[in-house]
Amino acid sequence: MAHARESVGPLSARLVGVAYFFLFFGVGGWGPYFPLWMSSIGCSGWQIGLAGGLQPIVRWASATGYAYVADRWRIRYQLTVWTAFAGALCYLPLLFTHRFDVLMVVFGLIAMFHGPLIPMVEAAVVDHLAELGNDYGRLRMWGSIGFIVGAWGSAPIIQASSPRAVPVLLLVGIVPMAAAMVGLPRGQRGRAARFRAPWQLWSLPLAVFLLAGFLLQVSCGAWTLFFPRHTHALGMSDAVPGITFGLAVVVEVAILYWGRSLLAAANPARLLLVVLLVNVVRWGLTAVVTNQWLVIGLQLGHVFSFIIFHLAALALLARLIPPQSTTSGQALYGLVAFGLGGSVGQMLAGALVDRVGTAGLFGVEAIITGAAVPLGVWLLWLVDRPVPLAAR
Repeated sequence: MAHARESVGPLSARLVGVAYFFLFFGVGGWGPYFPLWMSSIGCSGWQIGLAGGLQPIVRWASATGYAYVADRWRIRYQLTVWTAFAGALCYLPLLFTHRFDVLMVVFGLIAMFHGPLIPMVEAAVVDHLAELGNDYGRLRMWGSIGFIVGAWGSAPIIQASSPRAVPVLLLVGIVPMAAAMVGLPRGQRGRAARFRAPWQLWSLPLAVFLLAGFLLQVSCGAWTLFFPRHTHALGMSDAVPGITFGLAVVVEVAILYWGRSLLAAANPARLLLVVLLVNVVRWGLTAVVTNQWLVIGLQLGHVFSFIIFHLAALALLARLIPPQSTTSGQALYGLVAFGLGGSVGQMLAGALVDRVGTAGLFGVEAIITGAAVPLGVWLLWLVDRPVPLAAR
């Protein structure tokens, strides 16, 4: 039988906001400065690409396994809390070791334990959305605010000291993040008897969507790993990446705040197509412009490649995935788009950056995103057809 769904009120909504805040606070301190930190301890471009590239696939493969267990035995809450605390402990070795082989083991453990957190938190919120106020965007907005605080708060500290301060800054957010997971809603929708594993959820529209999402995330490899190197090559301050990431997420917060109105007014498949077209332009222009403010301004397009894509994805998944498999659907989406796509994109970026430079790398990303545009058109046609999605 399904677990009883406890009463969820304003306090729970605030606790969810706190969980989102700290979940993404560490990402804000890690994302912009991870490559600079690895460079500062002597890692080469291919090592940065390998370390960064393996993270998404390990995270999301782990998340898929945990999702199966969470949905099959209805223990999502317990797994979320346990993995949050276990993963937090794995950050401690970063304070003491700079050996690449040891770092790879540490990164693998972090990914294995913390990989499931985002899909399990998202699934918990989706399951309880009506009781939490029925506005996903305004809950998820606190994650973006946490990212801004992490990125902008880290920038002056790293500028005043060095990128070697990154592991210490990470621990500032990781410990309260683990504690915040305790406040999440506990129940799950549906019955275990009707559960479908992640590999049993496939349909043609879902496959087309996931392939488009895969290519979109492959195209983000240069932004994820080498935007700091790109701005450094253009003669900009080391604080520019953190400021840029933070500004991009400020726009993201605004989109999340009004996200319910956006989704109510737009077909999610059409939104995905717009995301793909915007990113072709974004990466193409990033490859050629050198003015600092233009470079920063172009990266506001991050709101399309991440949050508008994510809002469209959640709306599509709600139509394509049965409610009793919410966690598995989130994990499958994350595995293909952010896991496989993120890993391939980052490893490809690491392999190419020393050969073509960062400007050439962004040009390659524009071509990859362009290859996803026909898939976006196909998905729009599939979703708009007057045929029940379940029959496709």
